[in-house]
Amino acid sequence: MARRAPAIERCVAVLNHLAAAPDQPRTLSELARDLDLSKATAHSLLTTLTDAGYLTRDEERKTYGLGPALIAVGNAAAGAYPAARLARPAMDELSDEFDLEVIASAGIGDEIVILARAGTPRPLGINIAPGQRLPLVPPLGTVFVAWAGDDAIEAWLGRLGPSVSERERKLYRRALAAVRERGYSVALAGEGQQRLVEALTEAGHVGDGSEGADEYALLELAGDAAYRINHIGAPVFGPGGEVALGLFLIGFRGQIPAEDVPGYATTLVDAAEEVTAALAGQRPA
Repeated sequence: MARRAPAIERCVAVLNHLAAAPDQPRTLSELARDLDLSKATAHSLLTTLTDAGYLTRDEERKTYGLGPALIAVGNAAAGAYPAARLARPAMDELSDEFDLEVIASAGIGDEIVILARAGTPRPLGINIAPGQRLPLVPPLGTVFVAWAGDDAIEAWLGRLGPSVSERERKLYRRALAAVRERGYSVALAGEGQQRLVEALTEAGHVGDGSEGADEYALLELAGDAAYRINHIGAPVFGPGGEVALGLFLIGFRGQIPAEDVPGYATTLVDAAEEVTAALAGQRPA
């Protein structure tokens, strides 16, 4: 295993932390506290990143924010990672058709990284922005894992920790099977979803699985039911059959009748398949 470089990991942590809330610059003290760094270490990192143009410093407020050098890096990354660029027209069309927001994200390592967002955020809606990251931990990320091999699925389940019961693991496997069969995922909103996101954001894991698939991932649609939906997601496949990108409809309002869900999902899947074709991708067998 390659030796880790703590200094580089700290720089990455600073950039990721600021990218998660780009409109909220942080002071040296706030960054040191949030990232569990000494002020001396944080000051050295911030000075180096500011000198390189990756951060800017507001001399009056004594705060740090993202710098202009990251624009060039981002543009270069967009060229090297065409899936998000190719998905943009489809995202805009979906947003206009449904009056919803559309998110494009990728599963990278053990994280979900938000790459792009279309549509206007509604008041009190989901606060997700490009650059934000979430742990790729059950029940999150079924779209990225459902078509993966056994090793990847086991690694995903393993992030739950040893305290999760076999019943919970079977439930997550059922969630993956449902996504593969339908071709899309449906996640529910509500108290269970809120507790799940808070637990993942604060601790990076679900703990004992109590905020699990039975409260978040919708496994079956009941014909006469109505649901508060957090998101509907569909995969974009790359040339090797891997999931290169996930497209997600978010910002649903009120209760959505079960009979209406396939309409949203079918249009989303069609859009994802168009992006797959533009990417010269293919759905795995």
